[in-house]
Amino acid sequence: MSYNEEETRFHLIDPELRKKGYDNHRWLKLETPAPVEPTGPKGRRRKGSGRIDYLICVQVGDMPKPLPVGVLEAKKGTEDSLKGMQQAKGYAECKRFEVKYVFSTNGYEYGEFDFFTSLQKGPFPFTDFPTHTELTARYAKDTGIDVTQPEVQMLFQADSPAWSQTRYYQDAAIRAAFEKIIRRQQSNEPARVLLTLATGAGKTIIATNLLWRLSQASQLPKPALFLCDRDELRTQAYSKMKAAFGDNARIVETKQGGNAAQNARIHIATYQTLGLDDDEGFASFLSEHYGENAFSVIIIDECHRSAWGKWSEVLKRNPDAIHIGLTATPRKLHESKHATAEDQKITANNVKYFGEPVYEYTLIEAQEDGYLAACEIVKRKASIDNTVFTREEILKAGVKDIRTGKPLTEEDLPKAEYTGKDFDDELFIELRTPKMCEDLFKLLCQNGGPEQKVIIFCTREIHADRVAMQMNNLYARWCQEQGQIPKDHYAFKCMGGPNNGSDMIEPMRGSGERAFIACTVDLLEAGVDIERLNAVVFFRYLQSPIKFYQMVGRGTRIHEETEKYKFWLYDYTDVTQLFGTDFITKPPRPGGGGKSGDGGEDGGDSGDDDPPSVGVIAGQSVMVNAQGRFILSRRDGKDTPIPVDEYRREVIQRVLSEAHNLDEFRELWIETQKRRQLINHLLGDNFSPEVIREIDQMSDFDLYDFFGHHGYHARAFKRPERGEHYITHNQSWFDGMDSKAAIVLKGLGHQFAQGGTDALETPALWDVPEISNAGGLDALRALGKPVRVMHEAKERLFGV
Repeated sequence: MSYNEEETRFHLIDPELRKKGYDNHRWLKLETPAPVEPTGPKGRRRKGSGRIDYLICVQVGDMPKPLPVGVLEAKKGTEDSLKGMQQAKGYAECKRFEVKYVFSTNGYEYGEFDFFTSLQKGPFPFTDFPTHTELTARYAKDTGIDVTQPEVQMLFQADSPAWSQTRYYQDAAIRAAFEKIIRRQQSNEPARVLLTLATGAGKTIIATNLLWRLSQASQLPKPALFLCDRDELRTQAYSKMKAAFGDNARIVETKQGGNAAQNARIHIATYQTLGLDDDEGFASFLSEHYGENAFSVIIIDECHRSAWGKWSEVLKRNPDAIHIGLTATPRKLHESKHATAEDQKITANNVKYFGEPVYEYTLIEAQEDGYLAACEIVKRKASIDNTVFTREEILKAGVKDIRTGKPLTEEDLPKAEYTGKDFDDELFIELRTPKMCEDLFKLLCQNGGPEQKVIIFCTREIHADRVAMQMNNLYARWCQEQGQIPKDHYAFKCMGGPNNGSDMIEPMRGSGERAFIACTVDLLEAGVDIERLNAVVFFRYLQSPIKFYQMVGRGTRIHEETEKYKFWLYDYTDVTQLFGTDFITKPPRPGGGGKSGDGGEDGGDSGDDDPPSVGVIAGQSVMVNAQGRFILSRRDGKDTPIPVDEYRREVIQRVLSEAHNLDEFRELWIETQKRRQLINHLLGDNFSPEVIREIDQMSDFDLYDFFGHHGYHARAFKRPERGEHYITHNQSWFDGMDSKAAIVLKGLGHQFAQGGTDALETPALWDVPEISNAGGLDALRALGKPVRVMHEAKERLFGV
């Protein structure tokens, strides 16, 4: 008997696993959501389910939770058990799921990949699959971790009841951290751990459950410290940790002259609260309220960014604690000449201090798993940005101070030349911002409408003011044309400090009726979760890939309520070239200053009584030109924007490799199983034909016509056209058969016109009134076997 994948699991795999001692606690079903893809304004989830496999676990005594050590991929009974078990895939699976062994089975035989030896073996009879006892002993021998020892109990602890529905990668990250901690403790070395996960992957929940499991394993004899650098991050961490620890999680702050978190088990602080940003190097609050080795565990949130500060002080005062760094972007730094030798040793290189990340989970992996939103990139460029202005040309153009309108002199222009990267920062071009805003507003209208949640990253505060003004004016005119009442606070500047727009973050996050366009410099760069965000826009140039990834991360979260599975990245300054680059940057100048191109949060406009002059010139022609659309994918292990033309070419090449001419392709397409296999191959290679079909504005065409047009230069028919052609050009065929059968077969043309090929291959087809009332399958039996009749009908449907 032939089993599909689900039947293979039920009839063959599950019973054998139980025989081998893997009861329901010792193997867990690994199931992910369906992947997301960037089709339509908001994206969508693919049809069907995501990944369904097994986590093979070992269990010790009555410990609360089993420990995953292997992943078992189930295949249908007729597939080769070794199919797809390449060495590279085996290694990747081990790292992704934080397991040591990858197995693959069709229920009759199995193969395996061993992380320690990098060897692939098999096939073996599935009846010889290692028992629970055998696999437990093998894991202990291979890892050097004796699972019966008390210090290993942390590996077998359950998550906090408040956050018990963790995703597989969150659990994997915690287990990876624990394994390193155990090995370091066994060798009497300091435990230093780095976890790298994409923005939006839930690092705070990971930190909460990690601390919870340590606590349950009696590994928190002293308090734990969660350290971040922004109030928003501290508030988010407190919310998550309080849900788990209750009043045992508290914010570090001065209260009645003392430390409000004094008696808590979990202390949540910012660097500023501890006095770690003191220019004199004296960590006042830290030294006053905490002695040496006051903490069992210290977690540094966003450690890539925090490395610039003085947080090394808290680590130096707690050398015996477990130090854990959390980041989306591990930072490798060029050495700073101004840092002390000791600070250089700790802060100059996260990887050098914490070691290589014990677990990594990328944006692309999260998109493939359906946990983060897909991304479509639209690149534009202002024509003026290719121009270089000399100081003399600027003076001749009548440059004025943008704040006062007074003419500037040669002494006010420190540079000999100004390029595109200086525009709207040190030199404003009068029409550049209006033209870019006008272009962006048109794109928003084309891709979902102007009332979307958008962050525009600007060069500095005066630039953000002007962008907000332009966007509000464009929106007001649009509302007037549409006869619509404008909604409140459409576009707003969002900067730090009182009355500067930061109070609009909450309505932007929570309301669908106001606060749509946030114009900022750095304030929204990190630590602000806006799940419903539809677009991230770059009007500023960047050199730092770290800052770029943090900014892009604002759009990656999925918002189920508004069905947002995709975000747009509108790139006006070629920043998307930073995708996939190494995170190597120079430290900022002492004092935390620096040019606003990559620098401080105030954008260079705040806190200075006499800011330097910023010039503006008129009389320059500005056009905004399209630079192409791109699909974010992963190539050679790096995040890579793939040009649409290249993406299309690779999709079509994949189709041509399976069907060399139109006749072969037609025959493949008619066979349901072969057609689905082709689509699955494309999706498995991270190609979505529906994405490219939409970009090519061929959504009214079935994929058959899309592939036929691009791959075989055939004429493409829209679905209604092909359905109608099938009915009108086969009239003699219909006239020569039973009338009810003719009605059923004509109904296929009507259904194809509405839903394409998919509409002909769903059980719901036979419930359509036109078809069911005529007898459905029974009516077709008058012509022969329904399968053969349907095959002939499809040949006629696709035969033109």
